[in-house]
Amino acid sequence: MNGFERRTERKKEKIRTAALELFCTYGTDKTNINEIAQKAGVSPASIYNYFGNKEGLMKDVIINLLESSWKTRKELCESDLPFPELLKRLTSMKNEFFDQIDLNSFWALINANPEVKKVVDEFNKTRYPYIVSKFLEKGRREGYIRKEISLEAAMIYLTMYQEVLIKSEMQKKTNNKIIKELLDLMLYGLAGKAIEDETE
Repeated sequence: MNGFERRTERKKEKIRTAALELFCTYGTDKTNINEIAQKAGVSPASIYNYFGNKEGLMKDVIINLLESSWKTRKELCESDLPFPELLKRLTSMKNEFFDQIDLNSFWALINANPEVKKVVDEFNKTRYPYIVSKFLEKGRREGYIRKEISLEAAMIYLTMYQEVLIKSEMQKKTNNKIIKELLDLMLYGLAGKAIEDETE
């Protein structure tokens, strides 16, 4: 990647960050290209040149977020990190995400565009299971997840939590603090006890 390409990518990332914040704060209908451009410190023409229109930008923002999240989680789950450290890092990543994003607005952003919703659903069906399987294999291998529980059963267990968390009624009724507590319950319940007990 040459200097021009790096500058272009940095500018795109500024636009994505500004767009995601505005979309989640005000909704897609009440956010326009000029507002995004102003927040990102770029010209409206740059946004049209890079993303085509607001719909194209919205799709790119979600896909980029998914791809970035997937890459980071994949690298973590394939690393040599001990299971307790892996668990802490994955939980920290989720907590940081929930601290930055209003969940109701985020899911409204996804559900507002059928094409984006399709991409997200496909991601959950094809890539999420791989990360979960690597996580479970490491936990079993190091003795933190009971070996008598099959990977298939554990996968269903974790997937049930995932499906509950993305339901629209849960998004409306559940705040970020409860989401974090559910994640702790999901992970530490599967391990049988809090990982901190083993590492302190």
